[in-house]
Amino acid sequence: MHIRPYQRDSDESSVLAVFDMAFPVSHSFLERREQIKARQYLKLVLGHAENLIAELDGAVIGFITVDDGGYISALYVSRASAGCGSALLRAAQDRHRRFGLHVFADNIFAVKFYKARGFAVVDEDTQIDSLGRRHRRFEMERANGFDANR
Repeated sequence: MHIRPYQRDSDESSVLAVFDMAFPVSHSFLERREQIKARQYLKLVLGHAENLIAELDGAVIGFITVDDGGYISALYVSRASAGCGSALLRAAQDRHRRFGLHVFADNIFAVKFYKARGFAVVDEDTQIDSLGRRHRRFEMERANGFDANR
């Protein structure tokens, strides 16, 4: 696996393909229109944040999007439990003293993933989707120095 910086001209379609595959699985509790909104947001932040790509045999298998303050906007992988997410976190941690993110409580795999890598829930809120349904959301943070190999 190789981690490298995102290149908009050549990587956007591959990153969106990973997102299109991973988001419905990790966010199965949300309606399709929420996926469309999330995809539009991702396209916006891809041009305004630090983006790293994980490649295997020349194919994009994951990506992470982190802003200057260490806020993780997106971390998606094409295959869970293959070490790709941890590798992307390791690569991004060199540039940030702290990391923060929001994750839906119903995204159980992601909550476990982040907790196992030293993130802690620091706040909780509720987000209302386009159908008026409420979804609990955690704000999680972690100081640098975690063991991404877990």
